[in-house]
Amino acid sequence: MFPVAPEGRIFVIGTAWLAVLTLLFGYTEAGALLVFLAIALMLLFRDFVRRIPPQALGILAPADGSVQSLDEATDPFTGKPAWRIVIRQRALGEYNLNAPQEATLMRRVWPGKESEEKPDPQLLGQLGLAFETDEGHAFSLSLDLRHWPRFVRIPVITGNRIGRGKRLGFAGFGGSVTLWLPINARVSVRPGQVVLAGADLLGELPGQTTASAEAPTG
Repeated sequence: MFPVAPEGRIFVIGTAWLAVLTLLFGYTEAGALLVFLAIALMLLFRDFVRRIPPQALGILAPADGSVQSLDEATDPFTGKPAWRIVIRQRALGEYNLNAPQEATLMRRVWPGKESEEKPDPQLLGQLGLAFETDEGHAFSLSLDLRHWPRFVRIPVITGNRIGRGKRLGFAGFGGSVTLWLPINARVSVRPGQVVLAGADLLGELPGQTTASAEAPTG
């Protein structure tokens, strides 16, 4: 069966049934149009299995796209210096959001649903997720919600333990994802590089040694 993201199944199945019923009642042109629409929705919500690199603590790309920028910033959750990696989603890529590393979700910020605590300016208009690994490494992830059209379903909640490369939810269509890594992490990705969610390495957390990874100079 063609792999379809859970968030898109109702649209694909509903459209496919409408196509069948329309064709059965003799509306050939409308039925054909619905068939093409169902196929387009299948491609839009596709969810193929990715091969996760074996490096135990290597940081994986959270989304399909190209690296838009890499610079030094401040983690909006910890307030500590961090590497900030911005990935622009591919216009026709898979729209899954994947966990960069095995970790526990410590905090979640969603615009309009935040408590009395004022969010960091970097998170304005963003869905923010703060994680911590078993080794105590903190990293953060945010998804820009200011673009249109968008269809975002991220069901993970505070306290959830997420496996490395596992799917966090659906994040469409064509926005940007920002990842903050500890400043002492080794980052191997560069601006302009194309990456695939859950399959390509962006670098490694402190304590690892990989000959191919080099810390960026800015």
